[in-house]
Amino acid sequence: MKIEPSYNTLPQMNIDSSKRDKTLEKIASSVALEIQDSASRSIADSLQNDISMMSQGVMNANDGISMMQIADGTLNFLNDQTQTLNDLSVRYNSASLNESQKQALQSEFNHTVASMQQSISGSSYNGQSLFGSNQTFSLGESSITSSIPSLTPSSLSIVNQDSIQTYRDSLAQAGSDIGSTTNSLVTASNNLLDKMSATSAAKSQLSDTDIAKIISDFQQSNTKLNMAEIAMAHQHDALRQTIGKLLG
Repeated sequence: MKIEPSYNTLPQMNIDSSKRDKTLEKIASSVALEIQDSASRSIADSLQNDISMMSQGVMNANDGISMMQIADGTLNFLNDQTQTLNDLSVRYNSASLNESQKQALQSEFNHTVASMQQSISGSSYNGQSLFGSNQTFSLGESSITSSIPSLTPSSLSIVNQDSIQTYRDSLAQAGSDIGSTTNSLVTASNNLLDKMSATSAAKSQLSDTDIAKIISDFQQSNTKLNMAEIAMAHQHDALRQTIGKLLG
């Protein structure tokens, strides 16, 4: 008796086996990706440079925010002290006070002014005085500048309430400028973080997509081939059993 079994899985197995071998070669040598990877690496390197630049921009923005917060805290203290100075000035300019009482008020006024000046002089960031300075915060492709006046209280006089009010107006303007700079830095930092996220995703895609696809193709081909080999093994086993029964 002539037995001619039909191996239906053989053609597909040969195809899948060929695919798997080629895929393994690609993964092992990356020959198929050399030109494509070279271009991808060049773009990925450029994107990484952008990410690094934006990362430094976020750091600079955060430093700027910290600087503005320190300056804003000092302004709050100065505002409180100018209220004290104004109260002292009102009391001092009362006709009912004698000279000794006025001297006591003048002494307290002078002490408050000295405290204000000390606070201004002590407001610094990394050893850099904040008041009476200009700052430029580089964000990579753009920058934000800020200018904080010296706001020295040396011109304040207990007999001149107008000088105190003018000083308070200067504090208000400085506070507005500092607040505006802080908001700009916060917005810039958030925008940079969004761009970093998008750029990182693009870099990851460029770096990983091709090899990921090859590995995925390999997994699919390998799975198909394994299934075909299992089916073939079953066919051979069934054939051997049939032949054995026929031959007795």
